[in-house]
Amino acid sequence: MASEKETRKEMINAYKQMKHRAGVYRFINKETGTYVMAASMDLKGIQNKYEFAKKMNMPGALPRLIEDEVAKYGMDAIVLEELELVDMKDEMNNQDIKEELDVLLELWHEKLSD
Repeated sequence: MASEKETRKEMINAYKQMKHRAGVYRFINKETGTYVMAASMDLKGIQNKYEFAKKMNMPGALPRLIEDEVAKYGMDAIVLEELELVDMKDEMNNQDIKEELDVLLELWHEKLSD
């Protein structure tokens, strides 16, 4: 029988082996079109924060820049959009993924500023 410490270690290793979705996303106000855009190595975590904020009506879980929009229009006006995912390859390490995210974020800033 595995000890609690061994079980915990196995769970941590399993988490580290999981494939995370990385990409560019934005929180957008459907009413005004105002948005905050960013990139993350863990889009599932961003999705969880958004769902928690919406469920609990707690805009503090969202980026500070969108809080004014929530105060004026409510949580229902704010949506989360995944704009583009990083094409993850097995040989990519965290630094490679971060560099890819930086490039994608810059491209999306250019695309949406036109």
